[in-house]
Amino acid sequence: MSTRSVIVWNTGSQIVGKIATTGSIFLVNIFVARLYGVAAYGEFTKILTYIAPFYLLSDFGLNAVFLQKKYPWESLVFLRLFLSLLITFFALALLNFLPQGTMSGYTQFVRFGIVIFLPAIIFQGLLTSANAFFQQKLRYDLSTVALIAGSTVFLLLSLIALRQTSYTVGITGIVSALLIGTIITGISAIVAAKKLKGTFVIFLNAKEMLTLLSQSIPLALTLIFNLIYFRIDNFILILTRPTSEVGIYGLAYKIFETVLVAPTFFMNATYPLLVQKVGTPAFINFLRKTGSVLFLASLASVLVFWFAAPLLALIRSDFAGSVAALRVLILGFPFFFLSSGAMWALIAQRKQGVLVAIYGFSMLLNIALNLWFIPNYGYMAAAWITIISEGLVLLLSGFVLRKELFSKKLS
Repeated sequence: MSTRSVIVWNTGSQIVGKIATTGSIFLVNIFVARLYGVAAYGEFTKILTYIAPFYLLSDFGLNAVFLQKKYPWESLVFLRLFLSLLITFFALALLNFLPQGTMSGYTQFVRFGIVIFLPAIIFQGLLTSANAFFQQKLRYDLSTVALIAGSTVFLLLSLIALRQTSYTVGITGIVSALLIGTIITGISAIVAAKKLKGTFVIFLNAKEMLTLLSQSIPLALTLIFNLIYFRIDNFILILTRPTSEVGIYGLAYKIFETVLVAPTFFMNATYPLLVQKVGTPAFINFLRKTGSVLFLASLASVLVFWFAAPLLALIRSDFAGSVAALRVLILGFPFFFLSSGAMWALIAQRKQGVLVAIYGFSMLLNIALNLWFIPNYGYMAAAWITIISEGLVLLLSGFVLRKELFSKKLS
């Protein structure tokens, strides 16, 4: 296949998989919002948003280093499995220190839902490890098959759970269904990767795993900083504002973050090719084309979702506030799309240390702004701060990338 065909095939495969997962989850979100109301949806959002950061944390930047250094895949699988177990126990321990309330904070029901869903972190880690091998071989279609299998089971079980009139019973059933779907996806992906590889040697090379871990730390710190500033607004909302506001912002944010997988998938397909072209004249030209695609896609996304936003109010009148929140968030699409390209371009050039500084500074500013404005102005402040923070990330990373490319061009 040509370079363009490879990118299109693997990006398309990821999009199909995401349509299956996000489509099923989004459909269930709509049903929960419509059947149980904004307060119950807020409780449901608290459960999912607590687990989501730990999902991402299990990545730990290992995949990018695995692709650069060509470590044995088995070392990656066992290292991430160990990290996922540690992260799961950490998430459980942290829950005990978070405030509990009835109108805000983590209620007893929310805590129960979180405990049920916690094991999903481990199986998400298996999927992430399998995806590293699929990315290396440019066979994301196999990941898509696993995602469709898990999503189908999740959707069928959720539809059964939604027949319950009690929101506590219904949401508990949905969370359990999501866990089962994640287990099926993770195991299916690992089995598919093993078959593609042909052999799977169960051999723990501690030195190799420690080297992989240490080389992943700069990127891991970048991802952690990015994760904190991307999620801290939800956390502060949960602690300082009524559950209804968590539900209103949660629905808008669900759509917003769903769209943001598009540049991620595109860069997943592009990254192995970027690594191959680093240090060659073709790198700048390839990067320019990548940026153009991301920018045009971001503008198209802004137009589509700006006019589609009022549909949220049709779900239930309680969610009318989600329209304004979504419209603010989508204004940041150009920042998020382009910063994704800039980040992976810098990673391909092994400039992870610079990314740590950029995302660390942005995280501190984001936390300060959220702590100051959210308690007084609520979810709309959270939306504006989100796009301001990402605009800063793009400005700084774009400046560094331009300087790096210009210096190499001169040399």
